[in-house]
Formats: sequence, structure tokens, C-alpha cells
Amino acid sequence: MRGAAFRGGFPIPGAQRGAVALLVALALPVLIGILGLGIDVSYWAMTRVELQRTADLASVAGAMRYGVSQQVSDALGTAATVAELNGLPAGTRGGAGTDTLTDMYGAYAATVTFAAPSTITVSITQAVPRMFSGLFLSSATQPVSARAVAKLAQRSNGAVACVLALSSVSFTVLNGNASLQMPGCDLRTNGSLTINGTPSVNVSNLIAGGTITQNGNSTCSAVTCVQGAPQESDPYSSLYKDQLSLPAKTIQLPQGQTTLNPPPAGDAYSWSLNGGTYTLNPGIYYINGDFNVNGNVTLTGTGVTIITNGNVNINGNADVNLTAPATGGTAGLLFGSTNSAFQLNGGSAISMTGSIYAPNANLIVNGSNSASGNCLYIVASTVTFNGGGQFSDSNCQASGMTPIYDFSGVASLVQ
Repeated sequence: MRGAAFRGGFPIPGAQRGAVALLVALALPVLIGILGLGIDVSYWAMTRVELQRTADLASVAGAMRYGVSQQVSDALGTAATVAELNGLPAGTRGGAGTDTLTDMYGAYAATVTFAAPSTITVSITQAVPRMFSGLFLSSATQPVSARAVAKLAQRSNGAVACVLALSSVSFTVLNGNASLQMPGCDLRTNGSLTINGTPSVNVSNLIAGGTITQNGNSTCSAVTCVQGAPQESDPYSSLYKDQLSLPAKTIQLPQGQTTLNPPPAGDAYSWSLNGGTYTLNPGIYYINGDFNVNGNVTLTGTGVTIITNGNVNINGNADVNLTAPATGGTAGLLFGSTNSAFQLNGGSAISMTGSIYAPNANLIVNGSNSASGNCLYIVASTVTFNGGGQFSDSNCQASGMTPIYDFSGVASLVQ
């Protein structure tokens, strides 16, 4: 055997051991490196599992929040907060705010993005220390990333309330002669709901924060009824509340004119109409005192907002056809009232497109009036239906209106 040491024709044992030791010495750094890399890779994999869990929770939470508030900034903030509650250190937030939010702290970086119509993406990266592998590689850290995408699927039946009663301590009432036609949307109350007699009810859902009481009827066998629902916050407070303040100066409504203009800047009207046909030109009509539309009055107007600090009464035999503006600071707002009574009385013919926002009022629909609107929303303190009313959600956003999302869709991971 060439190169081997022999004694008496046999190899010398010590020489073989020396060769094996040399081979082991040469291979040992490689073996240690492979072992160290395996340990590091396992650690990185565990870290990614944790980051993925955090990203999943954050994206679903953001999508769910968007379903409730319909505010992108709210959804982005919720996703970042949930990420921080589930392992991500609270860091410095930045980004555009309209469709992107970043959250940075030390080795952690998170980005939350929104894509229409209702998708939230959360991407998280952590710079993880290299332990054994750092002995052989120039970089001291390894970036580990996770990404989750959640989407809100709107419910096929309901999700928008056409009528919302804000009070949690009062009853919303449907009485026996009422005819409530709200296909495609819900009647929602933060309080309890009482259904007396046998009203005609066509709604997607009857939703109450309290109980639903049926007196002499079985409405809930034909209509989905939900009791004990979470309280619904005022959806129009941030949009319209600041718009309800009236100018200090009051002037008389021009007499003898059948076409009326909004009051001059800084003025409010003292309202009084008796008989005849009147047209309201577009604009905001501030009314100091009650807004009454009496019998034998026909009132029409497009692009109109009426704001009053008094009661609103649309009385018998009145004919009202009004449409809210589609743009501007009062887009979608037809009536804004800070007082305690808003009545649509029997015998009147009422067609409205827009929102009635009367957060302190008891809104009452009386008698056999024909209140209707392809896009008519009501937000009031309490609501009582004694007579007929037709409300629907027919692409109302195209009319400048803000939907009242009350029964959010289902958020689920899609990636």
C-alpha cells in the first residue's frame, strides 16, 4: 500500500488513526456550520409562524372594523393595534393614512394597506439575529417576513339600515296599521322594539339592542329578528352634527313668491307657507323655529338641505317631493333637526331622496301617508310607525348619501 507505514508486512495502526483524526478535524467546522444553520433555520421558521399568526389576526380585525365603520383610517389603525396586542412592539406609526399605515419599532416593521372595496393586507418583517450561522455569514441578522390578506364579504341579506333609532332606553314601535316596506335593508334600534297588532312588514332584518315584543302577531316568524344586538353609534355625527348650527339672524320668508331661494349668508328664515305650489332652488335652508308644510301645499326641490331648530310637521294633504344635494358639505342630507319632534302625518304624499338626521327627535309616521323614496334613510332618537312608509337602499351612494352600515359582513382570510 503506497504511502502507508508497514511493520512486518502489516500497516502500522497509529498511522491509520492519525489519518482519520485529520479527516475529522477538517470536516468538523463544516459539520458544526451545518448544525448551526439548522438551528438558526428552525428558529427563523418558529419566528415566521408567530409573525404569520399576528398578521392573520390583524388583517381580519382591520377588515371587520371596516365593515362596522366604513372608515379606512379606522380599519388601518385597528389592524395595527391588534398587531401590537399580539406580539408586535408598539412603534412609530406613519404612512399616507388614507390607504397605508406603517408601524416601526427596532427590528420590527409592519405595513397595513387598504384596497377597495374592502381588503386589508398586513405585512410584517422582523430582523432576527443569526446565532451559529453568524459565524460564517457577514450579516448579523436575517429578515423574516409574513403577510396576510383579509377581505370583507358583505351579507347578501341586510347590512344597511334604512331606519336607525339611537336611543337605548326607549321603545321603537310598529303599530297595527303600519305598512313598513324596506326591502333590502334593516330597521335597527338601540333600544327595544314593540310590534303591536298586525302591521305589514317587509324588511331584511328587525334588529334591537334590547328585546323584541310581539303583541298579537308573529312577525318574527316571517322576518329575521335579532335581539340583544350591540349598540350602534351615531353614523352621521361626524358628517352632519356641525352642520346643524343656525345663523343668529332671522328674517321672514319672502311672501308672494312661488320660487324660493336659500336665505342669504348669515341668515335663517322664519318659515310659514299656506296653500299653493312652491319650488325650492338648490341650497341650504336654515329655519329658525318650526318647519310646517300644511295641507294643500305642494313643495318641490332638488339639491336641497333643510336645517331647523324647531319641530318638523308635514301635515295632511300636503304634497312634498324633495331631493338632497349629491355633493358639498351636506351631501345626502335632506333634513337636519335638533328638536324633539318630527312628524309625517296622514293624508300627505311624500317622496324624498336623502337622509333625515334628527338625533334628538321622536320621528312619527302617522296615518295613511305615502312616505316613500328610492333612497331614504332616517336616523332619529326613537321611531314610531303608525302609518305607511316605504324606504329602500337603491344605490344611494350615487346620490351622495352615506349608508348606515349596521350588520357588518363577514371578514375572512383570502391569503
